[in-house]
Amino acid sequence: MPMLRLRRYVVMLCTALSSMMTVSVAAQSTLSLTSASGHPGDEVEVSVMLSNAQSATAMQINIPHTPYVSYVNGSAVLNKQRVSASHNITVSDNDNLLSIYVYDMSLNTFKEGTDAFITFRLKLDKEPGSYSLNPEVVLSDISGNPLSVSATGGKVTILGPKIALGATEVDYGSVPIRSTHKKTLVVSNTGNETLTITGVQSASTLFKASPTTMTVEAGQQQTLTIEYSPQTSGTDATDITLTSNAVNGNQVIHVTATPFSVNTLTVADASGQAGEQVTVTVSMQNMEAIVAAQCCFTLPDALNYVEGSAILSARASKGSHQLSATEKDGKLSFYIHSSNNTVLSGNAGDLFTFKLLLNGSGGNYLLQPEEVILSNAGGIDMTSDVKGGSIRIAAPKLVCTTALDYGRVPMEEVIKKRFTVSNGGESPLTIQRIDFSDEEFSLADSKLPTIAAGKAVEIEVCYRPSGPGTFEGVMQIYSNDPQNPMQTVEIKGDTYYTNEITLNGQVVSGNTNQYALTISLENTLPIVAMQFDIHWITGMAPVKEMASMSARASGHQVDITKLSDDTYRVYLYALNNAPINPGKGPVATLIYNKVDGKVDYNQTVITANQVILSTKDSQNGASSATADFHIGSLTGILGDANNDGQVNVTDVVCIINALLEIDSSQFVESQADMNQDKRITITDVVEVIQVILQQQ
Repeated sequence: MPMLRLRRYVVMLCTALSSMMTVSVAAQSTLSLTSASGHPGDEVEVSVMLSNAQSATAMQINIPHTPYVSYVNGSAVLNKQRVSASHNITVSDNDNLLSIYVYDMSLNTFKEGTDAFITFRLKLDKEPGSYSLNPEVVLSDISGNPLSVSATGGKVTILGPKIALGATEVDYGSVPIRSTHKKTLVVSNTGNETLTITGVQSASTLFKASPTTMTVEAGQQQTLTIEYSPQTSGTDATDITLTSNAVNGNQVIHVTATPFSVNTLTVADASGQAGEQVTVTVSMQNMEAIVAAQCCFTLPDALNYVEGSAILSARASKGSHQLSATEKDGKLSFYIHSSNNTVLSGNAGDLFTFKLLLNGSGGNYLLQPEEVILSNAGGIDMTSDVKGGSIRIAAPKLVCTTALDYGRVPMEEVIKKRFTVSNGGESPLTIQRIDFSDEEFSLADSKLPTIAAGKAVEIEVCYRPSGPGTFEGVMQIYSNDPQNPMQTVEIKGDTYYTNEITLNGQVVSGNTNQYALTISLENTLPIVAMQFDIHWITGMAPVKEMASMSARASGHQVDITKLSDDTYRVYLYALNNAPINPGKGPVATLIYNKVDGKVDYNQTVITANQVILSTKDSQNGASSATADFHIGSLTGILGDANNDGQVNVTDVVCIINALLEIDSSQFVESQADMNQDKRITITDVVEVIQVILQQQ
């Protein structure tokens, strides 16, 4: 019979465990764990509180926990006032999971109460902190059905200070002797009680730690300083022990260092202008007795040793030490020695000097000692460090373009073009000479410039053309730039004779239906005939019979051929091929009549193209094939400077008064500006006079 009842209970308990929390009923039972605290090694008691569980006959509690606590075997105890005499408790603690089972083979239920249902003990390890105990609970009734239960966790707090060091290995590396070196590291308290360090002890007097005692509050940190004062070269090592109340015990810092004696050869920096000599100083700082020294240099091409310039300093005993300098295979070598091993005096200062000729372009040049030996009397090299120097050459640097292009320029007696030369170096640039490949080229100013560092000047290059067409040449600039003493500049250009027409216009005085278009010619060559096409608005047409020639072209006549309603071809020629001599000024005036009285020619442009200016040898000498003239807003008569409705000598006086800055309330600048160039000059006076003469 008991065996049957046990089997029945096991079936019911398994059913309950497999159905964890699947029955949806109102919460009737509550379970909670109490909290506890203690120091490492202590055993603390935790209670399981259970209420409203009088319907339950069995219970399972799973409590995950930190590895820093462990269950004390046999410590779990059921409160006999809350269970039947036949209830049993079984406990296991595996993989940081504490499992507690309570059951009754007779299926008696729990009893109600307010005191602890179960108590058990945990042992605390050496890791301060607060650790949660969050239970997972299953309650079963006598039918094997799970009962609703809520669970509240507790926590276990391990009390104690814990020391943590920023480093347990400290290496000073290579450090010079006879000086003090410091290292610091952080000492932290990662525990939850005050850390008291009662002693910091070094096994070597070369290493001193401070402070030797300290108090560090929980979660705080302090700095420990280790001071090292080596006296001899070699290797030093020691252990520094920190004694404290930390739960993790005393701590040890292992300290190492490799001290060396300071015996340093140093080359000082030097600077100078290109072409100058500079003195280079080699010094020695030494803690050991040095009797001989040697070093060599691989000199850059820009640095040349000045033969016989090496001189020993006062640190070498007179008559005891000798200095030798040799150059071989691209290396400059120096040797200091004593036949009787006399010690070089002092512990710091210049050892010897030598001179270098600066014979290169500007910049910094490294002077690094090689194959350095600082020997003691025993022939041992005591060199601890070598420091190179820098030789700076402040040289000029000529900067300019390699081409001088005149472009297309009109023929003149002398054509000038500015050319910029800059000094991109650090010392004055002297232009020593400028040569040209051809006699046609020269300088406007024979005085050659000296250009300060970072500055620029313009030189004016003159070209005296022998005729029109393309030209080429070479300019050679010689300077004190050590890297580029001669700069070649290619010269090119294209010259032409200035032979071009310009257009100007004005309303014919007293007749707004007529417009006078003046053709002017600027010519370098004699012109015997002209041809061009005039384009203007439809409704205005030039009248051949009204065309007139100026004094410059008095022997010429005009032909006008209509090409379209707005285009007319104009011919100016002389039957005897008489030339219009070189000069500048009007040659003809065309009168346009309005064909349609409604035509508005304000703000229009008169254009001439297909311009041909024929020379005596029947060549087209025109330097420009087009010309145009913009008619502005005409509110009055062009030339009527005093705005009295007509153009006469009073307008000439009015314009001259304006030039003399004599005020006149009648003066209208837009009507006085005959050539519409937005300014009043004597040329406007001349053109008004021409209009007056044409009216007569």
